[in-house]
Amino acid sequence: MALNYADLVAEAELEMAEKSLEFIAKDGKTVMLRPLLLLSKDELKTVQVLLKKVADQEADSLDRLAAIDNILVAVSDRKDSLKKSLADLPPAMHARVFNEWNAAGSPGEASA
Repeated sequence: MALNYADLVAEAELEMAEKSLEFIAKDGKTVMLRPLLLLSKDELKTVQVLLKKVADQEADSLDRLAAIDNILVAVSDRKDSLKKSLADLPPAMHARVFNEWNAAGSPGEASA
């Protein structure tokens, strides 16, 4: 059996729909927060650097919050809609969106 480009694109789109977190933005648009493995190489590099900053317990809280915002924007498919929404939300809600995105993209538990 040969691999087919169109089939791979369809499979990636299905996986994105299943594993992305939908966020209804302030402007009413649906923003898809995509899982790590469905990002472009440049987006993935950016997110990897920022994830290290978020995980650094000794980093300044404001720097960590900025890293969370930058991650969310990097993984979103409608960056402007997400930026405008985050601007009006308190930091605790940014962390909630980040945690929900992180959980949505995590692989499921293995069944017994």
